[in-house]
Amino acid sequence: MSWWPRPGISARIFINLILLLCMVFGIGLTTIWYSSQLNSMLHRLIAEDMAAFQASREMETELANQKGFVTYYFLDHDPKWLNELAVHRGAFLDWYDRAVAVDKKPEHQALLDQIIEKYQKYVADKDQVIEMYQAGQREKGESLHWRVRERFFELNVLCIRYKEANQDHINSIRAEGQTKVDRIFTLTVVFMSAAIVLGVLLVFFLFTQILIPIRRLSRKTALENAQTASGNEVSVLSNHVHGLMENMDRARTELEQSQARLMNSEKMAMVGKLATEVAHSIRNPMTSINMRLFSLRRNLELTDFQQEDFEVVAEEMRRLDNIVRNFLEFSRPHKLKKQQILLSRIIDMTVELLSYRLELHCVSVIRKQKTDISMIDGDPELLKEVFVNLIVNACEAMENGGEVVVSEEEAFFPDGRPCVRITVADNGPGMNEAVLCRALEPFETTKPSGTGLGLFIAVRIVEEHGGTLGLDSKEGEGTTFVLTFPVSREK
Repeated sequence: MSWWPRPGISARIFINLILLLCMVFGIGLTTIWYSSQLNSMLHRLIAEDMAAFQASREMETELANQKGFVTYYFLDHDPKWLNELAVHRGAFLDWYDRAVAVDKKPEHQALLDQIIEKYQKYVADKDQVIEMYQAGQREKGESLHWRVRERFFELNVLCIRYKEANQDHINSIRAEGQTKVDRIFTLTVVFMSAAIVLGVLLVFFLFTQILIPIRRLSRKTALENAQTASGNEVSVLSNHVHGLMENMDRARTELEQSQARLMNSEKMAMVGKLATEVAHSIRNPMTSINMRLFSLRRNLELTDFQQEDFEVVAEEMRRLDNIVRNFLEFSRPHKLKKQQILLSRIIDMTVELLSYRLELHCVSVIRKQKTDISMIDGDPELLKEVFVNLIVNACEAMENGGEVVVSEEEAFFPDGRPCVRITVADNGPGMNEAVLCRALEPFETTKPSGTGLGLFIAVRIVEEHGGTLGLDSKEGEGTTFVLTFPVSREK
């Protein structure tokens, strides 16, 4: 008596198909579970916790920005200082409301309650100081002003505690997410290993229980003029197995894509954190610089040449402020301020802006431009950032000087649409294949002090304009960037 029952060929095919379906279904469940864990982690980290952390950062910044305006008002009695103070107070309350809306953790709510209670007292006392100054009671105002400063420092400590509490919570969420990912990865490996073993067993059963018996049966039936029914059964079995194997490949591909999305999402979370860090570090000194520039402009008599220099400084400060806002909105699409522009003018402005740096690095820019290049719809400031990034990278790569060739021409996208193609090529050291394949990814840099975000942001800006940014480089032969932008539809 055989240890394995020998059902008919249809039953054996059906059993093997069921096993294959179970294997595919199991891999599909693993993929769904993987995606569910990913979505849950991203929702908690980005939609809630990162929003609360940003609010805590901005509350601290807006509180710091309120410092000094009453003193300035005491010195020159200019009401604009009180208007500035009102603006920052409103901003502080707006960020507080956002923090209350997204942060539902009881311990954080308690901290927020303490902050708003002390802030209301701080504002009331500061308003009393202003009233005393306005009424000419300077000595009483100064005495109360010193006590208000003590309230400011107490309130600042609470804001820092709230920010650190959010930071600690984000770190715990990330650690929890990493633990889940490790567990899911382990389960996936185990499941895939089991699937491989099951596949080997299925192959064995197919050969021993189906294919070999079918071959034997075919030989016998060939001698006995077998009918085509058995041949139809083999065809059906072959089609089913082929379809199931395609499903397995598709499930494996989806699993790999989910893992890639998880890695990219972790990078985006790091980018969000970096954006808030950079914005917090830059915005305070920028505020002080703008205030001093405004004061200098009012109190100094400038020549026309000095006035022109002053306007350049003020314009660049506004550009820096725009860059900071872009960092804060890095995880969201840019709000493009499109208009019809000529890329030639943007490139000219960029070269003029970087003239000192080009001279410092002994780098010359060679323009190959045409007079009939079409206009595009784009944001001039964002596109200027793209070309600044590419030319600065070229300067830093060519330590002993060199040339940057910027070419412009009309071209077409693969789908036939007209476009403007800009080529930025240098004769620097180039990149090897290992660096080249990762150059456009976030946090990939060869600079000791670089963040690895420059080229990644440039690619994103170009893509938001409907264009493409390509990179070609060989070690020892320089680096070439090719940018394409769709031609403006308006004439």
